[in-house]
Amino acid sequence: MCGIAGQLGREPGDFAARVGPRLAHRGPDDAGVWQDAGACLVHRRLAILDLSPVGHQPMASRCGRWQLVFNGEIYNHPELRRQLEAEGQHFRGNGDTEVLLAWLIRWGRDGLAALRGMFAFCLYDTLERSALLARDPHGIKPLYLRSGPGGSLSFASELRALLAADTGHPSLDRQSLARYLATGSVPEPATLVAGVQRLPCGHAASWRQGEMAVHPWGALPESLAGAAIDAGMTAAEAVALTRSALEDSVAAHMVSDVPVGLFLSAGLDSASLLALAPRGLHTFTIGFEAAGAGGFDESGPAARIAAHFGAHHTPLNLTADQARQWLPTFLASQDQPSIDGYNTWCVARLATEHGLKVALSGLGGDELFGGYPSFRMVPKLCRWRRRIGPAGPPAAWILHRLPQGRRARLQRITGLLEGPASLGRAYGCFRGLFSPTETERLLEHWGLSASSGATTAGEASEGGAGGREGVAWLEGTRYLRNQLLPDSDVMAMAAGLELRLPLVDAQLQRRLAPIPADLRLAEGKQLLASSLPELPDWFLNRPKQGFRFPFQLWLDDPASPLALRLPSTPRGIDLAPWYRRWSLMVLQHWLEVQLGLSLPAALRP
Repeated sequence: MCGIAGQLGREPGDFAARVGPRLAHRGPDDAGVWQDAGACLVHRRLAILDLSPVGHQPMASRCGRWQLVFNGEIYNHPELRRQLEAEGQHFRGNGDTEVLLAWLIRWGRDGLAALRGMFAFCLYDTLERSALLARDPHGIKPLYLRSGPGGSLSFASELRALLAADTGHPSLDRQSLARYLATGSVPEPATLVAGVQRLPCGHAASWRQGEMAVHPWGALPESLAGAAIDAGMTAAEAVALTRSALEDSVAAHMVSDVPVGLFLSAGLDSASLLALAPRGLHTFTIGFEAAGAGGFDESGPAARIAAHFGAHHTPLNLTADQARQWLPTFLASQDQPSIDGYNTWCVARLATEHGLKVALSGLGGDELFGGYPSFRMVPKLCRWRRRIGPAGPPAAWILHRLPQGRRARLQRITGLLEGPASLGRAYGCFRGLFSPTETERLLEHWGLSASSGATTAGEASEGGAGGREGVAWLEGTRYLRNQLLPDSDVMAMAAGLELRLPLVDAQLQRRLAPIPADLRLAEGKQLLASSLPELPDWFLNRPKQGFRFPFQLWLDDPASPLALRLPSTPRGIDLAPWYRRWSLMVLQHWLEVQLGLSLPAALRP
């Protein structure tokens, strides 16, 4: 796990000096720069595999022709190493970077499908003046791209690093701002900065002397759902297959030359990883001391399940005062604004304070096994909209004209009624932040109106599937990809921690693809629970709890520990839900710090 950056097709200048310090938190163990007259590669290292100097990056091939900067982990590097050694390749160390370099030289883009892991990299050919850049299938590891003069290209693991490389003033992408207001995050490949894009997950970019082409290098895991369903599979067979696939994924993600910990909630996903991992794991949980926060506090059950599996458990009881003290540092860690991420930032900080460099997370289990309420509610909303039929738009017109008040949910329902019935629109209604009409009003109020069509994210493709399977596709390609994964990466790396996700694994998803949706996505994550007989009954029978923070309590407190400036909003925008206020506060802060742009201030009472 590291931070990478580069500039291709231009003289290096002070690129490394500008970008390197912005990536230092991602790699506190080592730093490296390689450059020539027309290229510069920058690397910050967090040493996890092969802790020796042999793992230093940028890493050169033996002949010196190729240079590699790589962020992530290749979990199947031992198998790839054996294949290369059988062809006569020799290695100096035992890490995955050296294997990846040799593998890419041997196979190029055709070899990407054989990689199991999370990765973003740039392989530069000094002879041909060309480069291959790629991201893993889920996009766990980020890679931001910016085209420059004369076909030059710059890239980095974080948006802020690219902004530091450019002496010009960055401009706001207003269409991306509209999408942030609609969902609470910026959907890839876009960013909030005009001219900066993310390389899409599961894609590779080929750059050659000023010309770049982007290609999908393999089917994304979400698109495999339903491709090879075994309709005759029994429940017992599904359980056996799931158990085997989970054991394989957890074992792969445990490979490390440093100790591995676990972010433990009171939920089924992280407890499943704990049950499958070696005993004696160090686990970490966040609890709360705020009055009335009992409904948010899962530290008790987490400690109990940790003891059940013999884990070395460390809780953090977070007070409102501590939350206030940490807030500036958290905000400074944001690469792009998001309504999520504070939980990961806190628990990652806790893990590194106890000497950990690697931790597992149960992220992705709800998407994979149907754990969210959306699996029940989104199809229900879609059916309801179909029943209303042509009466939807007139009903929306009436709802728009109801008296102003606390009606955030009503506004999202209005957005659902305005268009034709679709699972994507229903999902936007369920998960949405501000409705399309509210988003347009906010932008107009701030003088930042977006281009036409910017707020219609709810109409996007829904993967061709309906029901719970369609919701799984939406959760994976929207919520997981655009919010949870970027937040997890940037907030864990802010603490210098590598976060591994055994439930967000392409190989795992391919193995589970034959399981019929009614078994894999059965309500209550029954398939996952049945696959883990080690979990005690008291744990399995508990009501589901997410990894939540008591923001509502904190923000409703007149002496709020999360007091940030709230931008002005037009009359009738319901700010009663905490997540709406929080999203605007975080946005205001980010725009000021990164772009020097201030939204109109809210009027004081």
